[in-house]
Amino acid sequence: MKDQSTNQSAIPTTGFIRRYRLAEMLGMSLSTLDRKVRDGSLPKPTKFGEKITAFDAVEINRWLEERRQSA
Repeated sequence: MKDQSTNQSAIPTTGFIRRYRLAEMLGMSLSTLDRKVRDGSLPKPTKFGEKITAFDAVEINRWLEERRQSA
């Protein structure tokens, strides 16, 4: 059986990532993710509907690259 966990946890380069999936991919809780959005240390998500919020994958990848460069 093939290990699919690496494919499922890879952050896509385009499209949108649901809030709960991004938290899982980054290894943080939803409350930590929300706190980082509120304090401006994580890009703001896009609200598509009353119950649908997602992050732009391009912005998240850019944010990750900035973090890698500053480390």
